[in-house]
Amino acid sequence: MKTNTLPRVAAVGLLFAAGIRAEWNIDLSDESRLRISGFGTLGLATSDQSQAELTRDIADREGISSNSSPLSADSRLGLQIDAIINPRWSATVQAVLKDRPSQSIEESLQWAFISYRPDSHWQLRVGRVGLDMGLVSDQRNIGYSYLWVRPPIEFYGRLPLFHFNGGDASYSFDVENLNISIKAFAGEASPYYPARPDYNINIAPLWGGNVNLRWQDWHAQMSYVGTELHSDHPGLTELRHAIDQLGAAGFYPDANNLSSRYILRGTQNHFLSAGLGYEGDPWRAQLEFGHLFHGNGFVTDLYMIYATVGYRLGSVTPFIGYSSLWPSEKRPQLPSPLPAPRLQAAAETPFLEAYSNQETLSLGGRWDFYNNLALKLQYDLVHVRNHNGIGLWHAQAAGLPAPAEFSNLFSATLDFVF
Repeated sequence: MKTNTLPRVAAVGLLFAAGIRAEWNIDLSDESRLRISGFGTLGLATSDQSQAELTRDIADREGISSNSSPLSADSRLGLQIDAIINPRWSATVQAVLKDRPSQSIEESLQWAFISYRPDSHWQLRVGRVGLDMGLVSDQRNIGYSYLWVRPPIEFYGRLPLFHFNGGDASYSFDVENLNISIKAFAGEASPYYPARPDYNINIAPLWGGNVNLRWQDWHAQMSYVGTELHSDHPGLTELRHAIDQLGAAGFYPDANNLSSRYILRGTQNHFLSAGLGYEGDPWRAQLEFGHLFHGNGFVTDLYMIYATVGYRLGSVTPFIGYSSLWPSEKRPQLPSPLPAPRLQAAAETPFLEAYSNQETLSLGGRWDFYNNLALKLQYDLVHVRNHNGIGLWHAQAAGLPAPAEFSNLFSATLDFVF
């Protein structure tokens, strides 16, 4: 049963916003201390679409439409506790409260890891750690850390992984004024995915790494993430069984060919990205490109890109952005019609719901009107190319039409850190 947490998020968020402070530090000894900090977003969002909702990412059940709750998509509240034991050892716990189908410690806990620094170059972390797969992937829940109301949907919307259970190792060093950091990670994850029926995707193993380069106000990152699925979606299992039965009865010669396309267990996905960011004064800019390879037979491989430029005028930073997501090939089709109309519709649904092909033009501004507080306004013009690409959209009920070719989104957020 869905638990509505938004009133609590709003109430607690307003409380912190009224008496904001950067963080709390508690000295425990000469070397150890406890640091408590947090972040939050109070967001309002709506669109001119009434029957289809644009999701912030594909793991969200609810999205943005004229009929959805205006607080749902972007509002969240996070709390982080860092225990610095000594210069080498520390522990971090981070929890995020946001609108989700079910509230549990497992779903809310984003980070819970122990960190060890044997020297100034190495860092080892073990536990539940953030998945570092893009320029803002570690800060996606922290609205205060970026210009937009939300990270570009066409890029980060198809990347629902925020963390994994395992560990990472990073090594950093300087070459004159250039700082280079190399990270490798491995583990497993079990993100919740809203579907029919809802289920947790078991990902084991998960592996990857990245290289970060920092020079003055510039930041570049190249990342790779590989995953292998260790579970099947129960709805796809039932669909395969029904198709196989038709084939066994001699009613559908293409049964084996079609049925094999809906297998998830044992398939691998790979994600490659490269990004470049600049945070100087007065300019801020960011560019990122990604390629997502799917190992199953009903989700096409995807290209994704976004670019944003902002210019600071005192406490206000207007910005313009563009983001795009497109498939590497045409939408998959059934090899031949099925003899049962209802089964035909069920077999086509995964092809339709997993296909993404859209772009967005964004205009907005950020006003840093008070210490640790920022107000943002953003307008998005979303173009679903040729009405063909509903992968980032949710219909409010089965059988409703796909979103219109063009949609208008209006958003406002109050972001804060404490």
